[in-house]
Amino acid sequence: MNELLETESNTFTTNLTDLVQGCIVDAPRFVVVNANNDLQRRIGPEPFEPGHGSGAGFGFVPLIRECDEVEQPRLMLKIEFRVSLDHQSEHLAVQQSTFGLWVRPDPDRGPRPVFRIEYDRDASSKPHAHIHLHAESVELGWIYGTEGLPLPRLHEIHFPVGGRRFRPTVEEFLGFLNREKLFTNWRPGWNEVLSASFEAWNKRQTQATVRNNPEIAIEQLERMGYQVDAA
Repeated sequence: MNELLETESNTFTTNLTDLVQGCIVDAPRFVVVNANNDLQRRIGPEPFEPGHGSGAGFGFVPLIRECDEVEQPRLMLKIEFRVSLDHQSEHLAVQQSTFGLWVRPDPDRGPRPVFRIEYDRDASSKPHAHIHLHAESVELGWIYGTEGLPLPRLHEIHFPVGGRRFRPTVEEFLGFLNREKLFTNWRPGWNEVLSASFEAWNKRQTQATVRNNPEIAIEQLERMGYQVDAA
């Protein structure tokens, strides 16, 4: 099983590297490292610093704008995954993921998050897929205040998005950055790379949905005029 996990993790990592490097100039390579759990692997951009504390973990993907100095990127992406094999030990499954936009207005200080899109397959007290916004809202403060409740910080609220199967993707995240003009200095031909990667992801998710819901898939195909026979 570990051999299959290694193979599938490496394929996932290669595809992720191809996507990000195909869209972003000078993007780092993604790598696989062991997790604390032998049945899981962690995936993120180089360099990876092992150990504990604030300096440990994967690096960022720098977003170099035309107005920035190459040596001091002010915008960067965090993209990390924790993966394992599914319950049937046949396919790779994402256990956790985080991707988001970080900003570093002061080069002498560490980067700070703007927003984070997170996924936790085993979540019970929060949505499996959710967004954290690092901002403030007067209107939200009014709602909590008129209810006599303390105002949570906005980034502590888990805004649900899509659930387990149809959660946001890295491809959609990159497209969002471009559409909202948060970052536009892409590698030439990036949009074709993005579209091809999203099409492949959508195919994999469709296959996984069918595997998990074969009766519904058969019912729909028969409704469309197909005849489905078990092998």
